[in-house]
Amino acid sequence: MSYALHPRFLEVRLYDRLCGYLCEAGGNVRFVPADEFRGDTDRPTLSLSITVPTEAGRRATAEVLDNPFHPAVYNTGHELPPYFAGLLPEGELRKRLEATRSHPEDKDDFGILASAGNDLPGAVVVRPADIGALPAYARAYGVTGGADNLEIAVVEGATQGAASVSGVQNKLALSTVQDGKRYTLPSHGKLSDIIAKLPARNDDAQVFNESVSMQLAAAAGVHVAATRVLPMSTIAVEGLAEALGEDLHYLAVDRFDRTPSGRVHAEDGCQMLGRMPARKYASIDGYVQLVATLYRLSPGGVEHVRQFFLRQAVNTLIGNSDAHLKNFSVIYPNGVLPVLSPAYDIVCVAALPGFASYGQNVAIDRLQREETLAMYEAIAEQAGVPRRIATAAVREAVALAHARWPRLLDELDAPPAIREVVTGRLATLPLARASRSGR
Repeated sequence: MSYALHPRFLEVRLYDRLCGYLCEAGGNVRFVPADEFRGDTDRPTLSLSITVPTEAGRRATAEVLDNPFHPAVYNTGHELPPYFAGLLPEGELRKRLEATRSHPEDKDDFGILASAGNDLPGAVVVRPADIGALPAYARAYGVTGGADNLEIAVVEGATQGAASVSGVQNKLALSTVQDGKRYTLPSHGKLSDIIAKLPARNDDAQVFNESVSMQLAAAAGVHVAATRVLPMSTIAVEGLAEALGEDLHYLAVDRFDRTPSGRVHAEDGCQMLGRMPARKYASIDGYVQLVATLYRLSPGGVEHVRQFFLRQAVNTLIGNSDAHLKNFSVIYPNGVLPVLSPAYDIVCVAALPGFASYGQNVAIDRLQREETLAMYEAIAEQAGVPRRIATAAVREAVALAHARWPRLLDELDAPPAIREVVTGRLATLPLARASRSGR
């Protein structure tokens, strides 16, 4: 792949409003804010890593927007800045989109982002910039280092039917047709409205695992995204069911960033904290930042913080050792202030075949088995949140899990591996002993 200095430019829009330009040359990538976006204190929130929508956040916002080398808007080594990197697909979906690019230089992160730019997570749209209308400041302060006389390369536009959803699990973003009885790739300007989590080849055990886990989480008080298990035959994508197994199932998850009236902006925990996707497994400090942000910025922040602690307690009780920062998202119902999104990607990882070989998850599972109520209270204190919010949320999750999960495991005819893991954790974990009267 050649990375000669032929700058490429993408236009970044939010709710059809110009936010700025993403610029690449020589493997360096920079987001250049549009003048009107930079100067508008009532701007919509593209990412909390770039702008903070409060009076107190003006200084932090200026530090980002006025510094073309700030890590929130600039990256090297062919990598996008953190917010934009979080928009990229991974795994099989990444490979499928890469195969649609005819120009070798557009098979990198920059080009892949353009390939799905009309149907990205949230309400952002990324498309090739109109080179003839490109403002002088974009040329001067992009990755060209001030040299505005370089030949600009034309980026390939979006691929028909392409959409991006993050994560390494094999999945597709699909559009509803035939009153929800059939799903297809989005086309002709239609947005995707569900995410299809696909089975492994000839094995849909993880599909049923996640379905059961999500229902257990809901029974313990977690606000979850709507899901349902459907046969592969309901996906109208030629050859897909035959390739994976015609008698298998997938998990359909309703997109919380799509409504009948259109897009709702969203970003995940890595994006909002300015972390690259590879840093999704965070220490306690990362979750302290997340909780503090929800408490200070969210309308009804107490409820969103409470939901965070409920969800984390459920992840531990259920054996979900893959609950990283990218599995926590915020949405922007009013376009500016964040609220915690419904939960997604809750899986009883400890019950998956071969779990003992998942090094990162085994290490996290070991830490989960040592968690106590005091750890959750410490997170609250460090985030400036009253301890009682964490205390009440964790105790509620534990009480509901003990009261509801044994019966629900029977009603759902949960696979034996999940039943064994969940009942064992309820009986033995220190956190499972937290109650309204004890620690």
